[in-house]
Amino acid sequence: MESYLSFEEDGVTHKKSFPVFDCDAHINDPFEIWDYVEPEYRDLVKRSYWKDAKHAVLNGRTEVIGGANSEFPTFNPICIAGPGFNKKIIRKLGQMPLTPEQADYVEHKGAKDPRARVKEMDLMGIDQVLVIPTMMVAHLPFVESIEGAAAFCRAYNNWSLDWCKQAPGRLYAAAALPVQSPGAAAEEIKRASKLGIKVGLIRPIDARGSYPNRLVRTADAASVATYDLVFRTFQETGMVLGMHAFPTPPSEPSATMVTPGEMLMRAGEGAVRAPDTQTMSFIYEGMTWLAQVFLSGFLDRYPKLKMAIFECNATWLPPLLDHCDRLFKLYRQERLFPAKRLPSEAFEEQCVISFESDETPVFRQWDRFQKVGIWASDAYHHDAADAWSGIKEMEEAGVPLAVQKRLMGENACRMYGIEQKLFVTEAPSVIERPAWFPKSEDLEQWWEREAYPRGRHHHVKR
Repeated sequence: MESYLSFEEDGVTHKKSFPVFDCDAHINDPFEIWDYVEPEYRDLVKRSYWKDAKHAVLNGRTEVIGGANSEFPTFNPICIAGPGFNKKIIRKLGQMPLTPEQADYVEHKGAKDPRARVKEMDLMGIDQVLVIPTMMVAHLPFVESIEGAAAFCRAYNNWSLDWCKQAPGRLYAAAALPVQSPGAAAEEIKRASKLGIKVGLIRPIDARGSYPNRLVRTADAASVATYDLVFRTFQETGMVLGMHAFPTPPSEPSATMVTPGEMLMRAGEGAVRAPDTQTMSFIYEGMTWLAQVFLSGFLDRYPKLKMAIFECNATWLPPLLDHCDRLFKLYRQERLFPAKRLPSEAFEEQCVISFESDETPVFRQWDRFQKVGIWASDAYHHDAADAWSGIKEMEEAGVPLAVQKRLMGENACRMYGIEQKLFVTEAPSVIERPAWFPKSEDLEQWWEREAYPRGRHHHVKR
């Protein structure tokens, strides 16, 4: 092993004086989740959504990506971005022919092991974290059996609570919900809330013909159940509605598009590199959902509802709010529900949105985000970053210290009703790395060639 200097710059070590709450970080859906399925429901869950060492299967017939290393050509992108990693390192690793041992090294064990997670949080400057699954977010909405989905959600939520109990005060669970049935989802919200879970997850897509904007029955969809009971139950329990996007098409073949980002998947570059879907699908899902929320009177219909928008980035929020404020007045007569507050006013009172460490436009507009922004690492996914890099970007953008504290933890803990706790104050200056790992000096030379393949003198600033 050799020392790899990854946190110290110009002799200055990163330090912080305030707690950081990571509002959106992931696990790689361990097999142990399925051990929690109640015995009487195991056969049903096997026919609904099942994952083991062999494969992940949806509805008993369709093999889907479950997060196994064998499903990816180089490293596992679900587990790659941990302490000391950045986009340069990850891109370089993607071009290296990694041995099985090297691939195992870059797979961060905190994606499955809670004790390893806490050690890696310490290195990343993260004091507390909301733990969110990965491929479950993509597949769970497409389970056909209501009872199967409900049984699986109970199993996941029970497992997640036990997992988080390994580090009380640091790890917090988010509830999976059986959105196949509003009644079943409402029951699980109540049950999970009583167990102490603070957030319930819904993906804003039209899975199985039920987009979460249906609040009343209409003539064209009289047989489709509405989400009204779900949102009322969120209000009654105080659980935060967590809208979490994902850049995937339907988990099973579909004749119709079910996600706002699916047009990119069908007409864009495709699955080889998928830069368009990776960059835009998250945003499309979030913007499409929020535009309907803003213009329909949704937040006035559920004035005590608390909502967090996850993994959609946040740079686009101010112009969308400004646009919807204008349209809110223009289309007053067309609105289904009465509303007195402008979208910007309602959002500030009831909502928060996650941003990531490299969203410099958010930091430049800190006055627009100081009450509604919540930081997310998105660890250990391939585009994730640690808290130190986020704080550094804020400092360089001139964000006041008091606002940094809000964005990096206070806003999230206020929304969730969680007591802030400080565990980490200083980053380690050195992380030991094996000899084959990309070194800083070589990495900078390589990155220069990657960024300017024809040479820097050909690069024209616009």
